[in-house]
Amino acid sequence: MQDYRNYELKDFLTDEAFCRWVMHKKAEDNTFWENWIRKNPDRAALISAAKSLIGEMRHAQEYLPEEELQQELLRLTEARNAGSESQTDISPQRNWFGKFVAATVVLAFMAISYHFYAEKREQAEDVSGYKTLTEVNKEALIEIVNTGTAIKPVALADGSKVKLSPNSRISYSSHFVTKKREVFLSGEAFFEVIKNPDSPFKVYTRDIVTTVLGTSFTVKAFDKEADVSVVVKTGKVTVATLLGNNKSYKPDVDELVLLPNQQVVYVRQEQKMKRSLVENPIPLESVAGTDETLIFDQTPVVKIFDTLHRKYGVQIVYDADLLAGCQLTAELGQEPLFEKMSMICKAIQARYEVIDGQIIIYGNSCK
Repeated sequence: MQDYRNYELKDFLTDEAFCRWVMHKKAEDNTFWENWIRKNPDRAALISAAKSLIGEMRHAQEYLPEEELQQELLRLTEARNAGSESQTDISPQRNWFGKFVAATVVLAFMAISYHFYAEKREQAEDVSGYKTLTEVNKEALIEIVNTGTAIKPVALADGSKVKLSPNSRISYSSHFVTKKREVFLSGEAFFEVIKNPDSPFKVYTRDIVTTVLGTSFTVKAFDKEADVSVVVKTGKVTVATLLGNNKSYKPDVDELVLLPNQQVVYVRQEQKMKRSLVENPIPLESVAGTDETLIFDQTPVVKIFDTLHRKYGVQIVYDADLLAGCQLTAELGQEPLFEKMSMICKAIQARYEVIDGQIIIYGNSCK
C-alpha cells in the first residue's frame, strides 16, 4: 500500500491508482479515496488540484488531434532533456526547477494518456456488437450515452421511461411512436413501458430481443460480459434469441415468457437461455396490503400457496389432491419468500425446489 501522506502533486499525477480513480470513478476506488480524504483533510486541496490537472489533460487528449498531442509530448520531452547550455542565462536552481517541471508534466501526460487510450479502447470493444446491430437498421437513430457515474433518466416519445446505467447507451428511431417502438441497448437499463396493445415495445441487444406490451423490467447486456440477463418487475415479457444480425428469430422455439420476479440469463458461450426466479422475490406493487402480516388459522395449505402466488406473482406448483388435507396455523411477516416456503414445507413435512422459474412442492398426504 502506497503512503500517500508523503505524496506531492507530481506523485499523484503519475500514480496509476489515483489516475484510475479520477478517470473511471469505480465504486471500490471511490470508497478508498473518499475515506482517505476524510482521514487526511489537510491534503484535500492537493487532491483537488491533481484532479483538476488530470481533467484538463484528459480534455486536451479528447479534443486535440492525435498529431498535435504527439507533437506536444515530443516538445515536452525535448524540454525535459534540454541541457544547461540552452539556458545559460538562468541560475542553476531555476534551470533545475524548469527541467523538473517539464519532466513531471511529461510523466503525468504519459500516465494519463495510458489510462485515457485504454478507456477509449475498452469502450470501443464494449459496443462492437451494439454497433453491428444498429448499423443494419436503415433508419436514422437517436443515441443516448451515459458516460457519468449516476443513473441517467431518459423519457421516450410514447411516455415510456428508461433509467440508463453508467457506461451504457441506447438508440431509437426519431419516428419511435408513429412507426414502431424499438430500442437498441448496449449495457444496462431499467424500462417502464407504457401499455399499447397495437405497438409492442422491443429491446434489442446483440444476442436477444425482449418484447412487451406494457410492463417494467431490466435488461443487462454489456458486450464484454459472459451473460445477458432480463429481470421482470411487473407484467409479462417474452425473450427470444437473435439469429445473426438480421434481428430474426424462431417463435415458440427459442422464446421464453417471463412473469414478475422471474429472470432469464442468456449464456453466450452456450448460446442458451436459462429461466429462473430472482434471488429475492419481492411483493407485487399492484397487490394491496403487501406489507401486512399474513395470519393463517387452520388454513388449508393450498390456500396459503395461492395467497403467496397472488402476492409475489410466482407460480407455485403442487398436487392439490395430495395436499388437500394439509392445514396450517402460522403468522408470516416480512420474511423473504423462500424463508416462508421453508417454514411451510417444514410444517407439513414437504420440500420445494425452484425449477425453470417456478416453485415445485414435493410432499406426502396429510390425511
